Amino acid sequence: MQHENLFSRMDYIIEEIARLDKENPTGPDEETDPRIVELLNEGMKIQKELDPLMRETFRHRQATLVEWDSIMHMCDDLDAEDVGKSDL
Repeated sequence: MQHENLFSRMDYIIEEIARLDKENPTGPDEETDPRIVELLNEGMKIQKELDPLMRETFRHRQATLVEWDSIMHMCDDLDAEDVGKSDL
């Protein structure tokens, strides 16, 4: 995938998750819609593809790289198992 396509795909995933969650909201103790889980997993794969591209792009812009690093570590405490129980 090209750089721009990754961002476009991620935008689509975010919009689709919001749409699905609005149509079929789940409570914190309920299992997340499997379609949302699938989209979250795809989003995580895209994030892994984007990370090295962004690090290369911003290697000479330290403040931007720090911000990107912060974004990348926002969900470090989530296990793959937790995604299915997410209350997004």
